[in-house]
Amino acid sequence: MKTPSLRLPAVAAACGLLLAFASNPAIADASYGYNDAGTGTVTATAHVNLSVQVPKLILLRVGSTNNTIDTLSWTAAASIPAVPTAPANGNNTAVDWDGNAPTFAFGTQPGALTVSAWTNAGTGTINCAVSAWLPGTGTGPGNADFTVNVTGSLPHPGANLGACASTSFPSNAVATGTWAYVLGGSPTGWSAGSHTATVTYTATGI
Repeated sequence: MKTPSLRLPAVAAACGLLLAFASNPAIADASYGYNDAGTGTVTATAHVNLSVQVPKLILLRVGSTNNTIDTLSWTAAASIPAVPTAPANGNNTAVDWDGNAPTFAFGTQPGALTVSAWTNAGTGTINCAVSAWLPGTGTGPGNADFTVNVTGSLPHPGANLGACASTSFPSNAVATGTWAYVLGGSPTGWSAGSHTATVTYTATGI
């Protein structure tokens, strides 16, 4: 039985070639100019490619920072005609009611929210969506009843929450301002109770 033999010269040559590739720098662009008469102008050119990688970033703030979700609240106050009478908590309370429907009005509107957006994408947009109103039984507010008054350079996506539409903001510049939500109309036809919904804003950079 023959024992396999190692061909040391071939192995050494292969190792040397690998070491040569490992120790040499990357191949560069090179050229030369030559004139055997030693006159005129000669040139040689070389090129270097430059590459800069910039990550894409988008930021959006509506109200508080971090993961705090602001709650805007409205409380309707009732009025019984004809005096008028502002009802108080209790039962079997005498009232001088003339038989006409009571009225409801909203008091002070909530304060405006600070809003900001920034992106280095070519185009930045914001859109909004309103969830279903809960508890989802009876009659509640309509999205179009909530208008949004804007100050500053960041537009609201739609004049009211019933008309959410995509709006744009400039690239590489902070768009900021305030959004004030104003509830109009009358809750006379709404069912009693607490009605809640969530508005989701989505900023997109393309």
